[in-house]
Amino acid sequence: MVLIFVRTDCPISNRYAPTIKTLSQRYAGKVQFYLVYPDKSETAANIKKHEQEYGLQMAALRDPQHGLVQMSQVEITPEIAVFDGKGELIYHGRIDNWYEDFGRARPAPTTHEMNDAILAVLEGSPAPVPVGGVGCYISDLK
Repeated sequence: MVLIFVRTDCPISNRYAPTIKTLSQRYAGKVQFYLVYPDKSETAANIKKHEQEYGLQMAALRDPQHGLVQMSQVEITPEIAVFDGKGELIYHGRIDNWYEDFGRARPAPTTHEMNDAILAVLEGSPAPVPVGGVGCYISDLK
């Protein structure tokens, strides 16, 4: 299972929509994907509009109490959490290294942690080392 933490108002999350779509389509039928919206003020209507605007066709979960955030050990959007078939967290962190810092993106990513973590689950191989990403901080974390 892959949890993808996003915000409707995070420009970096939104720029990752094509990557999220590509990977969710590539592994359809093998891995379950969920968009997780951790912002407490996010409404169901805004989430639906966001999914339509960016062509994201996967289940969406609201996480206003941050139970999934805590379980996944994420701090920003976009970050992901990949769980194995036993429900154990095997990777949490960035999708790839496209962003070096705020306002500084590479022309294309040179590492692909999300894809590598999914392959690790499917192949039973070691997962990539968790690496934090660049994006919008999830507010109200304890």
